[in-house]
Amino acid sequence: MSRNQLSNGPFDPFDPVERTVQLAGTSTFVVSLPKAWATEQGLESGESMYLYPHADRLVAATETLSSRDRTATVDASTATDETAERRVRSAYAIGCDRITVTGLDDADPGVRRTIERTVSRLVGITIESDAGDRLLVADLLDSSEVSLPQTIAQAQHVALELHADAIEALLADDADRARRVIDRTDDVDRLVAFVSRGFHRGLEDVHEISRLGTDRLAAVREYRIARQLERIADHAAEIARVTTRQSGPPADPIADRLESLGTDARTVVELALGGETERADETMAAVREASRRLDRDLAERAGRDAYLHGTAGQRIRRTAEHGIEIADARAESAIED
Repeated sequence: MSRNQLSNGPFDPFDPVERTVQLAGTSTFVVSLPKAWATEQGLESGESMYLYPHADRLVAATETLSSRDRTATVDASTATDETAERRVRSAYAIGCDRITVTGLDDADPGVRRTIERTVSRLVGITIESDAGDRLLVADLLDSSEVSLPQTIAQAQHVALELHADAIEALLADDADRARRVIDRTDDVDRLVAFVSRGFHRGLEDVHEISRLGTDRLAAVREYRIARQLERIADHAAEIARVTTRQSGPPADPIADRLESLGTDARTVVELALGGETERADETMAAVREASRRLDRDLAERAGRDAYLHGTAGQRIRRTAEHGIEIADARAESAIED
């Protein structure tokens, strides 16, 4: 498309506009915009524009992005504990600065307790005011004091530790240890919610990603990895729940296979996180084969425990599959770079 087409003829409003930077006087550069294109973007003569330097490009906006106040309102009057918690978590995850919870006078008392507990477990927000019938939840965090990569590293450590602990609890039939694993999955959820919050805020504020110690492509990769780590922690919790339901520890042949399978699954995740994609794929192939053999052997056994241990084996295999998802996220990010 030529510049004459942009100025005088038909154009696609989604195509980039190439313009020449011109010198006006001795101290000002000027960039002209085709009137039809500018009108299509909602621009008018005399309107202010704001230019933001960001990595390899300039971002233009018609309002100051940093001044946007992201808000959300949660009506608790008809919500269950679970629904209210999910709505507050969702508002937090998409980057809201202020979350107003209304209708508490008409809500079950448990809803208030659930929201207060939820807020206390999330990073960087607090209940700023309590007016009886409503709560105002506000963001207190200076994002420049937090590193997104470090948060991912912490989530990685906790998720893999929980996975190992869950399998050890299963093999030892240690119900207390299993319950601790289940309780600690909230730690991973909290870290992943913070990563999600930073990622979504970065979609709107061009400076937010930089303040979090990363860049756009890395933020996408870290968000994808965080979601996989969250699922790995969920699988650890489900393996731990098998411990609380089984009648006794797995017999030695099955126990050995579950332990070996768990070690290999975590190895897949660790290799993927380290960028060793080929080795992760090779180990994944071994996990799939070992998982098939385990399923076949358990299918020949009678009883509820055989079913439960098969479920644990499937959770372990799926953990490794999430490791491959992590490897793919890292590989795709490298190609885009």
